[in-house]
Amino acid sequence: MNDRNDIIIKDEIRNLEFIQKVEKSLCEKLNIPDLRPGNITIREKKNWRENEKEIDYCWLVNVSKSFVGWCWIFSLKFNETHFRNYNNPGKIIQGIFTVDKNANIENLFLENRKSDFKDKIKGFNNFDLFKTNPGITLDGITYKYLIYSRNATIKFELNNPNSENWKKWKKLVNQLGTELSEKSKIKEFREIFN
Repeated sequence: MNDRNDIIIKDEIRNLEFIQKVEKSLCEKLNIPDLRPGNITIREKKNWRENEKEIDYCWLVNVSKSFVGWCWIFSLKFNETHFRNYNNPGKIIQGIFTVDKNANIENLFLENRKSDFKDKIKGFNNFDLFKTNPGITLDGITYKYLIYSRNATIKFELNNPNSENWKKWKKLVNQLGTELSEKSKIKEFREIFN
């Protein structure tokens, strides 16, 4: 006999497995082995070391809007590195994408930024983790927020965030999502962030 806890645990496992598949799919599109900070080795088809880069940080946000759709936005910062003949400039890649039911990326739009670009979501540090709005909101928006920094992987899930600090974070996410969706000209993104 299954009880409620068994169902919740199975859903969490499926959710984590799906997120891992999304991460893998994004890495394949960006031609990197991992999203976690530190040195990464870029290999060519024969598995020979071709280049080395260094990731400073990465964050991903899944935005799911009831009756509209869902997508992911992300930011990935590379530090300046040198490897053999390669001079890898410091840069930030920000993007927006959707995935199919198997976590394969369907739509992807990328924006390259200079390394001194002010990543407002990364810079936002006003998280009050225990202060939430106890009321019910009807906008039906869920966020999964994943942060990869040195020696830390942090995952949040927010349902209809409505406390003051999370409203500020949500505004930054929506500003970036709107900017990327407008530049991408992809209808599905524009519907989520209009």
